[in-house]
Amino acid sequence: MLQAKHIRSVLRQVCVAAVLLLVAGPAWGQAGKQLIINHFVSDPAVIEGHLVVSDVEGKGGTVNIAVFDEQGNLVGKATETIPPGGKLNVNGEKYVLGKKMVGTMRITSTANVAGQYWQFYKDAALGWKNIAVPAAVGPGSTKLVCQHFVADPAIESYIVVADAEGTGPTVYVEFYSDQGELAGQTKIEIPKYGKFSIQPLALVGNKKMTGVAYIQTEGGKITGEYWQVSEKEKYQVAHAMQGGAPIAEVIEDDPIVRVQVQFDFDSDKIQKRSYADLLEVAKAMNGDKNKGKKYEVGGHTDNVGKDEYNQKLSERRANSVKDYLVKYGKVDAKRLSIVGYGPKQPIVSNDTPANRAINRRVEFKKL
Repeated sequence: MLQAKHIRSVLRQVCVAAVLLLVAGPAWGQAGKQLIINHFVSDPAVIEGHLVVSDVEGKGGTVNIAVFDEQGNLVGKATETIPPGGKLNVNGEKYVLGKKMVGTMRITSTANVAGQYWQFYKDAALGWKNIAVPAAVGPGSTKLVCQHFVADPAIESYIVVADAEGTGPTVYVEFYSDQGELAGQTKIEIPKYGKFSIQPLALVGNKKMTGVAYIQTEGGKITGEYWQVSEKEKYQVAHAMQGGAPIAEVIEDDPIVRVQVQFDFDSDKIQKRSYADLLEVAKAMNGDKNKGKKYEVGGHTDNVGKDEYNQKLSERRANSVKDYLVKYGKVDAKRLSIVGYGPKQPIVSNDTPANRAINRRVEFKKL
């Protein structure tokens, strides 16, 4: 059982204020039939880690739990039962027989459930590190946003990203300063059912700063969190990262859908990391509410380079997007018309790399 002093310590010192992952599907807020604990630690000599899974429908149900290490190897599994109106509250290390490890926990349930991971330090002097983090709701997203990261030699901070579907996706991570300047980037392959942790400080050239991080896959869904620890100020916090990808059910009613389609440099070749977004757009176009409706596919660029060149580039890119929607999204070509706007219709000022990236977009407008 969770000790009362542990709970009071967490409530006083953690103040997690978690930003919950936004995904489509669950009808019960941050509950669903698939949950992921992105950062599970089994270290019996140091940590007591609790998995809490609650029934939100009052029906009870069966819960299957699988534990994977960071490389995606299955190291433990179990089936549990939640009584109607009740919850599961167990020390997660029992599922891996007390083995010291770091990994993820995957929960699938016959009913909608909500979950949390509670982590307590057995040394009372480390009680300030006690923390609770909500479970991410599956199946995750193709894009995540870390709204606030800190790069500081005096602070331990890291971004945790887990493969949500077992596809082993390729992941791009880009760090921007508060002013929108690109500060660092990397490309990482996640093992199937695995995860990775990266420290912003190392990827921004050891520069002390704060900013925003954007995480995007070439396909497959991910979930993730940001963790921050300060030994000097005696706190540890964590929050889930928000999903930022288009979702067909959400954009189906929108008269204009803006998508930042990634192209190769100075090219109309669509990068793989934009495929999932475009397929969601195609689903929205082919949905019951939009069958037969026509769309304008508008290409837009930033203001770098000559206007005439950007105009032609925007047309070529819009045409590439149309071709993709027709070939892979099964959208009738007769429903799509092409317009290239070049740099003429920016939605933000072109004064920073981040803003110019926003302006390099494709818009889908219902006609």
